[in-house]
Amino acid sequence: MFAQVLEPYLRHLEIEQGVSPHTTEAYGRDVASFLETACAFGILQQPVNEQQLSRLEDQRGLLRGHLALLRKLERRRTTVDRHLAAIRSFYKYLLVTHVLKNVPDNLGSGRGGREQRLPKDLTLELTEQMLAQPDPTSLKGCRDKAMLEMIYGLGLRLAELVALDLGSIQWDEGRVRVLGKGNRERILPLAGCAKSALNDYLEMRLDPDLWCRYQEGVATAPELALPVFEGRRGSRIARRTVQSRVAHYAGELAGVSGVSPHTLRHCFATHLLEGGAGIRVVQELLGHQNLSTTQIYTHLSRGRLKESFINAHPRARKKNK
Repeated sequence: MFAQVLEPYLRHLEIEQGVSPHTTEAYGRDVASFLETACAFGILQQPVNEQQLSRLEDQRGLLRGHLALLRKLERRRTTVDRHLAAIRSFYKYLLVTHVLKNVPDNLGSGRGGREQRLPKDLTLELTEQMLAQPDPTSLKGCRDKAMLEMIYGLGLRLAELVALDLGSIQWDEGRVRVLGKGNRERILPLAGCAKSALNDYLEMRLDPDLWCRYQEGVATAPELALPVFEGRRGSRIARRTVQSRVAHYAGELAGVSGVSPHTLRHCFATHLLEGGAGIRVVQELLGHQNLSTTQIYTHLSRGRLKESFINAHPRARKKNK
């Protein structure tokens, strides 16, 4: 409906700003929703073109009305915040491309305080039980085991796991090169259970000659471009497949539901902090640009510390008479 004005903006996000495809898609939906509101208010008319966008200048009432509509639809604060971030990004693009000279002065305000929702996570015991679910005697089971161990053992995002090529892994040095959000690269250690599970999967999946040359570091460039995790007919595994497999193994545990690959990433961070890792180390491993993003996991750790104290200390549960 708004392709004429949105497509250049979305190309700008992905190519010039280095925004991830997932975020670009979400911003496109959010800005389209904002433009629909502008049409409903009579500020814009279909079909919307670049010349009409100049009418968005200094439309403070439009932004307030759009955010009020989202609240009326009972959208979560995080969703409203993302809408506001998308609209702010769109206005910035209109300034850069000289469509607008000014922007509304209330673009910096949201709903009055960001909702700090704690990520869902699993206990260490449940996580270990989940990681033990895949069948190690089948190729699919080995693949799934390796995927679970890599997400939990390295704190990978779903997109980062899917994008891994054989060349992303420096086998001898025990390192993995990951391209995260904003095309920011980070190097993660590959060891322990994650490396063992990946070793079992690749040894079973790859041609023996390729497996040997890969371990020796002499595989060819086309071979190194092969995806680490395969789906159907040798293609790169799909995101939905990973999500489905994670949910499947979590479902094998009694009373556990709503577990996603991101849940395992949360567990990675929480369990590291509980084990004594510094928050700066966890920030680096997760690839967070801002420390405040990582600090939410400290609340989880404190909550579990309090729970352990209440359950373990003989006087913690006694009430005053």
